[in-house]
Amino acid sequence: MPTLVIHAHPLEDSYSAALRDAVCEALAATGAACELVRLCQGEETDEATLAASDHLVVVYPTWWGGLPAVLLDWVQRTVGPWVDGESADTPSPLAAVRRVTVVTSHGSSRLLNTMQGQPGKQTWSRVVMPLCAKDARFDWMSLYKIDRSDESGRQAFIERVRARLTSVAAPV
Repeated sequence: MPTLVIHAHPLEDSYSAALRDAVCEALAATGAACELVRLCQGEETDEATLAASDHLVVVYPTWWGGLPAVLLDWVQRTVGPWVDGESADTPSPLAAVRRVTVVTSHGSSRLLNTMQGQPGKQTWSRVVMPLCAKDARFDWMSLYKIDRSDESGRQAFIERVRARLTSVAAPV
């Protein structure tokens, strides 16, 4: 089953795009099939693609403490009917997903983000994860204080992302 990579950032020359590329390269290095959807470039995914994926990787910058609007819109359209109970009698389009990996960055520190309640992490762990397979695993990877990081720190995070995805890309 393929891995679906969702990317939400409008600029192709951003750090978020570098993270996206590292994710796709790491998955390709393991032989995993990977489908990339760049929401800010108008790309979309359909229910069949979601249903055929066993690993969902989402790459985005945390803005104003949460998901970028284009990604929040995608989450609401994709799983909203199951969260709201409108489609409770049909399987979630994420029912086959056995792993969700989130790769993000924050301008704030881990401490400040924790004090704010970790809204992005909570969206994925409390809203999206219950709609995935029963044994699904959640992997949160975040670079905190990106505004105060230097090139070597940002590159080190990219390498941690590559290493983690290389180790988890094998079937769960």
